[in-house]
Amino acid sequence: MDLVGRNEFVVEEFPASAAIGNVLGNFAVPLGVWGIALLLAGHAVLPGYLSGLKVHGPYLILTSGLLLSLAFRRGRAFFVLLSLTLAYFAFVFVLERENSGVMSQTVYAALCVFVPFNIAIFTLLRERGALNAPGLRRLSLPLIEVGAIAAIVLSDAVEFTDALYRPIFEHASLAGIHVPQLGILVTVAAVVIATVCAVMRGSVIDAAFAAAAASFALACNGLPSPGAFAWFCTIAGMIVAFAVLQDSHRLAFYDELTGLPGRRAVNERLESLDGGFTLAMVDIDHFKAFNDAWGHDVGDQVLKLVAARLQRVGGGGTAYRYGGEEFVILFAGRRGASVMQHLESLRANIDSYKVMLRDSGRQRHPVAGNAKPASPSINKWISVTVSIGVAERQGRAETPEQVIADADKALYRAKSEGRNRVV
Repeated sequence: MDLVGRNEFVVEEFPASAAIGNVLGNFAVPLGVWGIALLLAGHAVLPGYLSGLKVHGPYLILTSGLLLSLAFRRGRAFFVLLSLTLAYFAFVFVLERENSGVMSQTVYAALCVFVPFNIAIFTLLRERGALNAPGLRRLSLPLIEVGAIAAIVLSDAVEFTDALYRPIFEHASLAGIHVPQLGILVTVAAVVIATVCAVMRGSVIDAAFAAAAASFALACNGLPSPGAFAWFCTIAGMIVAFAVLQDSHRLAFYDELTGLPGRRAVNERLESLDGGFTLAMVDIDHFKAFNDAWGHDVGDQVLKLVAARLQRVGGGGTAYRYGGEEFVILFAGRRGASVMQHLESLRANIDSYKVMLRDSGRQRHPVAGNAKPASPSINKWISVTVSIGVAERQGRAETPEQVIADADKALYRAKSEGRNRVV
């Protein structure tokens, strides 16, 4: 690259309502599962032929979650589920068999601290998978914790166990809580960290980590009732497993850069439509020139700008990213004549929006077409235009592929006639 200095750019992102909707959508499933678990705790009665689920259900759910995480290469979720699985084994083989004594007290306190601690750590780490060298390094954390617990128990370090239970705050409201206060602090920190990361990253897995940390705290606090620990620990694993599925579905059907549904989503939507529809193919004019002149970072920002505008199209249209600089807008059940004004307004709206680019160096190559700076000053303004081709299906006679091809031909005519127009 022969770019001197760097470019900073100011473009419009998605509307605040869309961002809020995405955040709420990320928390919907984890909080929904958690809320149902709270309502059913202590009240759900399994029929006799399903009584085996009380014993084998936790193993089934936790193992399924681990396998899903490996299959979809979600290393952070794998290690959180591994922590929950190790905690459940500790419950079955230690806490459920020995309700008192230094061993049970040490193991219980360690679980209250280590599991939410692991959730906080794996929330902060970036995704790097599990079955690889980084995954093996991360595996050392739960293994070190298991070794630390074993060392404390074998050495009969009563002083260390007593330190874990030592109160940090003296308050009457904390008297009925069984979890050591150190565990409460770590759990609160884990929930806050996971919630903040879920909002900032737009990550459903981070949202699930927050709900899983809260669910595991309920499991530990309900330990005097063995069924409560098994229930809430299993629910924590179920929340993370569901998040892995939800996140993998989103990656398959949604474009990561723009947040719009992707090509697979529009193809499946078209196949599901029985009646007529109108389809618009949208292409950014001179997009290659943006990348050549300003670099791919600016090109990505241009894609996000156009996607944000397409998302606001009227007439009941749904925007999709079709590939590269091409987008699709689908108007299900609408005639072409009824949506042309909305598409024309969309084209004019994008054309009227100027992107300010603060350049601390110089551009790499001259810019063609509309993708050129308005002045040679430090703060440059670049304009973005789109060409739109429109096609309509009035009945079942035409296949979706034919309509896409017709819209693509109309788009080609729009470009050959001078671009920045709807045909």
